[in-house]
Amino acid sequence: MPSSPTFCRHQTIPGPLVQTIASLNRPPITAKPSSFYDVPDTPICLRAVEVIKKEIPDWAANHCFRTYAFGLAIANYAGFDTEQAKLELGFDKELHFLTCALHEWGMGEEGINQSKLSLELWSAIRAREWIIEQQSSTPEGEMRPLQEWADLAAEAIARHTIEFRGFSKTVNIHTALLTLGSGQDLMGLSSAFVHPDDIKLICKKWPRLGYVDGLRALTKEEVRQKPGCLFEGCWGDFDPGMYSVSCFKGLQGSLTKRVSARL
Repeated sequence: MPSSPTFCRHQTIPGPLVQTIASLNRPPITAKPSSFYDVPDTPICLRAVEVIKKEIPDWAANHCFRTYAFGLAIANYAGFDTEQAKLELGFDKELHFLTCALHEWGMGEEGINQSKLSLELWSAIRAREWIIEQQSSTPEGEMRPLQEWADLAAEAIARHTIEFRGFSKTVNIHTALLTLGSGQDLMGLSSAFVHPDDIKLICKKWPRLGYVDGLRALTKEEVRQKPGCLFEGCWGDFDPGMYSVSCFKGLQGSLTKRVSARL
């Protein structure tokens, strides 16, 4: 009989998350080189890039990658990426990337129009399935704790929009960084922890492509089709406020015909 998996127990991060990071009394933020935000050059992360670019609109895929970058910047500012903090909190750059890259999978055609699940839940389920599936294509010398990663990613994805509103007293590191990173990309909620030059750099690396217009159209349809869905509770907090976020002034872009057709 196979033994039960043993999961690492790590410290959690108290909420509200933005206030927690602000209370750390860290040194001033510094600008990073573009390479700091590169996607981890591992087979599983590169496969995630391919699948998410195929499954969701370009403006949504770029949001996923910017979420990763903003989360990475916040982790660095807070000191969550130090070796000691990694041991205490369990931060892993690859897992952080996978969580962010896959977190909007529900914004694809199947998630919006063919499933009654809230897009956060559909994304979480599909991400978990996909990460576990990668076990069969991962070389023995590159083994990862994919079962544990799948669970942690799904947990973060399912909860990230309710954590915007401080739902939980504490969360794990990957839920925290997904919430903070996506909140930064949507509303600039963590701008105090990301250097202004890095905000521009990240938006140049993964352009916004009319992200707010795409999000408005897609989530309006999500709420229309799925009364009581998770996004319904926070929709009014973002729209129209997401159009006037100062740190993204001049960076929003507009939807292309090709992208618009996929809504």
